[in-house]
Amino acid sequence: MPTLSTHQIAQFKQDGYLFLEEALTDGQLQGLRQDFEKWKEESRHHSAPYGDTFDGRCRFDVEPGHSFETPALRRIASPIEISDIYLEVMRNNRALDALEDLLGPNIKFENAKINSKLPGAATEIKFHQDFLFEAHTNDDMVTVLFFLDDLTEENGPLEVVPGSHKGPLYEHWHAG
Repeated sequence: MPTLSTHQIAQFKQDGYLFLEEALTDGQLQGLRQDFEKWKEESRHHSAPYGDTFDGRCRFDVEPGHSFETPALRRIASPIEISDIYLEVMRNNRALDALEDLLGPNIKFENAKINSKLPGAATEIKFHQDFLFEAHTNDDMVTVLFFLDDLTEENGPLEVVPGSHKGPLYEHWHAG
């Protein structure tokens, strides 16, 4: 049974994005928040990026100005490697059904990360197109974001540009 309406599918194809309400259960959302809060508290005891992923990258990235008093944990790489709830959510969420409606049944998971914008931190993610960060020759990739907090003007909202998936692709490395 389809998750998305024909209107939602058409809107996704036209605009390049879709907001899907209640993609997670209340229990999943609570579990994600609890693990993130644990990692944020742990980060207070570090002054530089720390921890390793299975492929050797730094797992916990803190931005300049990070301190015990004002933690600025900006990114967590591959949380599914260290958290049962993050792994569970990757395998079981309402967005997967929506992806199947959009792409068909052959969905491949690429990676997971947490981008964080904590109160008092200066974390900023400037305009970019996700496609240019992934080494793909086909264009049937989709980025799924789960927001652990409501988006408001005060907490650094996401801005999307309708139709930007249709091109052009913008250079990220020159004033981008």
